[in-house]
Amino acid sequence: MKTKLFTVIFAFLACVGTMSADIVKVQIGDLYYWLNSEDKTAEVTRSYCTGDVIIPSTVSYKDKEYRVTSIGYVAFSNCSGMTSISIPNSVTSINEYAFSYCRDLFYINIENENMVYDSRNNCNAIIETATNTLITGCQNTIIPNSVTSIGKRAFEGCSSLTSIEIPNGVISIGQGAFLSCIGLTSIEIPNSVTSIGEEAFGNCRSLTSMIVDAENSVYDSRNNCNAIIESSTNTLISGCKNTIIPNNVSIIGDYAFASCDSLTSITIPNSVSIIGRYAFYGCSSLTSIDIPNGVSIIDGCAFFGCNNLTTVTIPSSVTSIGSAS
Repeated sequence: MKTKLFTVIFAFLACVGTMSADIVKVQIGDLYYWLNSEDKTAEVTRSYCTGDVIIPSTVSYKDKEYRVTSIGYVAFSNCSGMTSISIPNSVTSINEYAFSYCRDLFYINIENENMVYDSRNNCNAIIETATNTLITGCQNTIIPNSVTSIGKRAFEGCSSLTSIEIPNGVISIGQGAFLSCIGLTSIEIPNSVTSIGEEAFGNCRSLTSMIVDAENSVYDSRNNCNAIIESSTNTLISGCKNTIIPNNVSIIGDYAFASCDSLTSITIPNSVSIIGRYAFYGCSSLTSIDIPNGVSIIDGCAFFGCNNLTTVTIPSSVTSIGSAS
């Protein structure tokens, strides 16, 4: 039995060794790649780039040619000096966070022959063609009318983005879509939007105006509150430094004011019964908070990272406080 076990383990390790030998990381020009010698494909991996970056459709290494088919996880993340990116028609896979926090990125172009992605109408964005989902944007992006979704973290860390028009036709705005767009000053949600992910506008510290179209059937910004409210549940899902919480709001949602470090004060009305997870996470300019009688639940980490918070009034109505709140 032991002999068989050792044989199996040896065979497994031999397989792993063979697989590892087939894939190597190399630098070719200014970019780094994982090269797969078995299928002759290349994936752009972590590369620190500045200026104008052109990804080639093929690369050569040791007299072998590899087709560039993928842009890897965080491949260009935090390349703050990169000003433009050109993606060839050979690329059929772009992984998460590939361009997050590329704050100086001005121009994005996909070759016209690409069958998976496009940058239609010179929009300076990467759009997944089959789903009409904008997966990566930059400071010069103009969202085309044909886009139906703004993907997860599509504009994350685009600190030079100061304004953006979301066209009527966009149905969903993904989790963290505009996270840490610290230069964004206002946002208008059209009536077509029926889904907004957590932290869609988190850490947008310069936001002063948040307006939802009056015809929207799912969300509203009642009483000019400068917030996004889920109408059916009276849940405030996203706020900014100018938010005035309306008296008929029942829930301050998860991450509603997360990382809003420009928020200096907020009045929570008596109508609120629940303060969600991370609701005021990282609101470092808050010095005091008065929780009204009527709040029964304060979820975990609701005030985590509020480093200057010195006074918190908690009424007897609170029956549950989550950890690290």
